Amino acid sequence: MTGEPRTIRLVLDTSAALAWTRGSLAVGELIAEIDDENGAVILPLPCLIEAAHLTGLLELPRLDVLVAHRAVFLLSDDPADWQALAALRGLVGTADRASAAMLALDAEVDVLTRDPSWYAAVAGGKATLEFDD
Repeated sequence: MTGEPRTIRLVLDTSAALAWTRGSLAVGELIAEIDDENGAVILPLPCLIEAAHLTGLLELPRLDVLVAHRAVFLLSDDPADWQALAALRGLVGTADRASAAMLALDAEVDVLTRDPSWYAAVAGGKATLEFDD
């Protein structure tokens, strides 16, 4: 599988990145399964920044491990999408969730989140995959 292009399978939101830092089996196993299938997991830059802010300096090494994972790709928003992101921000409540929603919509995949209600107004509420642990 080395060298083959990866297919985007999932977008992580801040809650998923935070869960990773806490050793979430659900998040870790899902990323491993996607990696085994040569898939890609998108981590929006605003979600990483928010997770780093919420966890503090002690968890930064764990976030570094997430960013360095071969199946995880850190992406930032296209500045040309600022109006769509602003509209999504109005629907989902925060800029980091707006970024996750936008990237998931663009890739036609789900957002991995602890709370699907945050994304209820996006894609008829069907753009999420909930984890719990």
